[in-house]
Amino acid sequence: MSDEALEIFKSSSNQKHSSMTAKPLEQQRHQTKNIATEKDVLRHMCEHCGYRTRIRGNLKVHKRRHTGEKPFRCNVCDASFAARYQLTTHNERHMDAHQRRSRYMCKDCNVGFLSARALYHHKPLHAESKQYKCALCDKSFAQAAGYAQHKRWHRQRYGRATATTSLKVPEAIDANNSN
Repeated sequence: MSDEALEIFKSSSNQKHSSMTAKPLEQQRHQTKNIATEKDVLRHMCEHCGYRTRIRGNLKVHKRRHTGEKPFRCNVCDASFAARYQLTTHNERHMDAHQRRSRYMCKDCNVGFLSARALYHHKPLHAESKQYKCALCDKSFAQAAGYAQHKRWHRQRYGRATATTSLKVPEAIDANNSN
């Protein structure tokens, strides 16, 4: 490294603020464990388009877009993919519903799901604390969807008007008010 380049490197590494943000570097390092020094951020660059990443494997997969290389091949239908995760996702298409359900089993209740995402959304049902609490009764819910359904039940039961429904006054009440 030349003396001039060494001076530039030293002066840039002694900065008190990042050139990318206005936050002090020390504060940035404490916010996220994965943030390294400025020189490590986005150090791998694609020579074809300028794409940058900190992870060498990501750049390797990215470069396959330019080269057209698809080394991961499906052994059922001969489709090929640039990344292993793409092949793994594709392989699920060849499984029947029973096989897929057996891959994503809830350990708490032994129910199977077709996708990891469905299992992820199911897991809060087993949580001890339910974060959605009804203001009208003592019920609480692990998922927003269950709470929303419960609120609809309250609206139907007590006949409260909403933007999409109108409040119908029973005839007996209406007859008492007209006298």
